[in-house]
Amino acid sequence: MSLDQSNPNRVILCGLPAILACFKHHPRALRELRATREASEGLREVATWMKSQQLPAEVCGSRDVEELAGAAVTACAVTARPVLGLAKISDFVEWRDEAATVVVADNFTDPSDLAAVVRAMAAFGSKRLLLSGTSDKLAFDPILWDESRGALESVRLIRAPALPGLLKLIESTTVIIGLARGMGRRLHEATAVRAPGRHNLILLSPDGVSPSIQPKVEHLFRFPGIVTDHPLAAGDSAALLFQWLSHSSKPKPEEGKGFLARKRARKAGKGD
Repeated sequence: MSLDQSNPNRVILCGLPAILACFKHHPRALRELRATREASEGLREVATWMKSQQLPAEVCGSRDVEELAGAAVTACAVTARPVLGLAKISDFVEWRDEAATVVVADNFTDPSDLAAVVRAMAAFGSKRLLLSGTSDKLAFDPILWDESRGALESVRLIRAPALPGLLKLIESTTVIIGLARGMGRRLHEATAVRAPGRHNLILLSPDGVSPSIQPKVEHLFRFPGIVTDHPLAAGDSAALLFQWLSHSSKPKPEEGKGFLARKRARKAGKGD
């Protein structure tokens, strides 16, 4: 019998990549493991650790695995996740000091689309995903966890239910970059985003940025593509934006020292 069935944050991981990623980043979340004999070879270290913690780790038939997973897979694991924390102003101070790129998912209803965003974030090293009040219901959706393919283990989920108010408080220290369908400029036509002393916050919205948030968005881009009948999803568009930012945000050689340092250098040069 599976454990923690009444836990609202109970998530079942399917497949070796997701289970191994959980074991690497959050082993304490594991509660139960089932795998067929073939799949168990790749999960030997996980099973050994779980047994040392008196947690069930079974090698069983495919029917038993599928019964727990609810899908035709060869391995699955029950995990218990903590309650999501709320985004705080102090978090943004810390993230600014780290020059971290933070992502906000607003108005997401498709867990597959959000999973693609998570995979793009993991690929570019972005580790904080804020979920607005219209998106946080997806936090423990099994499709999100299944299709993120383990990438969600390296991304921290944080609730941001009062998003307009939060953005107003941080807009002076954060560059808010919006990416939405049918709104804003094209990426290839945009100038580089450079804001010394501030860090990037990427606001993703599949159906357009809401009017209450638009005034806070400093740079607004549309989902890439030229055929409107076949638009890219938010996750695909996010990957292209991350790629563009990783190149366009690099300072020029003469900009490397910062404004004050360059000013002092010019004064020193005039003195000579």
